[in-house]
Parts: sequence; structure tokens; C-alpha cells
Amino acid sequence: MENNENNNEKKEWILNNFRCEGLEPHNRSLELISAVLNCVGGTISDVGDKDRSYDADNFAIRVTGSSGTRYRITVNYRSAAANLMAKRFNEIDFDGDNGMQEHLVIGTLMHAFSTMMDFTVQWYDFRDGDWESICIHESREKTQNCWPGDHVVATILLLADDLRGAFEPQMTTLRRELREAYPVAWTARQTPPNVTFADVAKYCGYLEEMLDANNDTEELQEIRARAEKDLFGDGRVMGKSEQIDEKPNRAGFLWDTSEKNDLVNRGTIQ
Repeated sequence: MENNENNNEKKEWILNNFRCEGLEPHNRSLELISAVLNCVGGTISDVGDKDRSYDADNFAIRVTGSSGTRYRITVNYRSAAANLMAKRFNEIDFDGDNGMQEHLVIGTLMHAFSTMMDFTVQWYDFRDGDWESICIHESREKTQNCWPGDHVVATILLLADDLRGAFEPQMTTLRRELREAYPVAWTARQTPPNVTFADVAKYCGYLEEMLDANNDTEELQEIRARAEKDLFGDGRVMGKSEQIDEKPNRAGFLWDTSEKNDLVNRGTIQ
């Protein structure tokens, strides 16, 4: 783990090296990434040759989930696409004065420049000392109405609170991976000391229930509500627009800011 001074320098490096003149919404997304990393205790590291995408500039974000699982988000940025977008960006009307809705304007732009910034997600498997891929990405079934950096922010927040995030109905892949990653984290002494294996098994049982429900939305929501009442004790379904309590749960995770909800609302991931 890098010391705070070195990590702050690397966060400044992100802002300095991935900024694009003339694309202020993109630049603000970079600032959000840096701010959220401070909130969740995330760090910045080099990608390494094995996982580097050589058609882009890249960096890796490391964050530990409430499950104790270690995650790595590899961010790839292609400056040529950003610079091309910036050439006429100031001519685009986002205010709707021309009759076009803002989300349609942004969606059209993001569809054409979807490769400007993308990312991959992995979790560290203590069983073999390797990084395992997780298929978490921006929704490809919907027109994107936010900047790529906002998706990175939403993903950081999702993974930092992975025990709750896995109960989002669309997070099938995260549920599947946590069924392995959570027990592995417990055996590797990565979970809070008050978490027993019985706690882990109970949690994974709810994940299995949700996986067996497939895409039955009503059943997923019923299992989710029951699981969160049992596991976290609040009896509420944690939606993206709801504020999270400041009390730590049995898993030892603490969220004390409603800012998370606002940030997550800006990105749709699955």
C-alpha cells in the first residue's frame, strides 16, 4: 500500500495527464475520481505489462470492498478520441435550445466516442495469487448519458460497498464472483475480525437465492429486502437515491455521505 503523500501525487498525475483541453465535463469526471478515491481509501498503481492496453494511456485503481475483497480497476484513456471530440465540443448545444433533449445529445456523443475511456475490473484471488476478471461495465443496452469517468466513479463506489452493491438486481456478475471472493477473503483474514464464517455463509446463501431467481424482478426485490433486513438490520431496500446510514454494519463497512448516492446516480453500470 502506498503512503498518502505518494498516492496524492499520483492522483494529481491523473488530473494532469488525462485532462483534455476543451472537455470540461470529462475533466470534472477526473476530479470526481480523485475525490471518491479519497473517500473510500482507494489507491493508484501502475497497470503492469501483463494487463496493459497498448493502444491507450492507462492507470490502475485499487479499492478494498466491504467484503474484504481487493479490487483493481484498470482505466484506459485514448487521447486521440478526446482531442477529436474537443475540436468542436463548444459548438454542441446541451441546453435544449434547439429542441433536442440533453440526454439525447450526450447519448449521441457518447455512443460515437465510447472508446475514449473504458475500464476493466478484477479481484485478487488469494488461492493462486492472481487477478480474476469481473465483467462489470457500463450498460450496453442503454444510451449512455454521462461521461466515461462517471462510470468509473460509480464502479469505485459499487466495489467499495460490494456487500450491499451485490444486491442491486442488475449485479448478477458481482453476486456470482462474491460467492467465491467473500469466503476467500475471510480465509485470508481480510474481513473485519468480528465476521464469522457463519456470517459469510448466510450472506452467500442470499446471493445464491438471487442467482436462482434469474431475472424475475419481483422475486429479486423480495429476496433483496429480506436479505438487507437480516444482514444489515435496516429493513430498507438500498436504492441509488436513498441515503445510507452512518452506522457500521456487521461486515464492518461504513458509509457516511449522501454524496455517494448522487455520484452513483450519474452512472449506470451492470
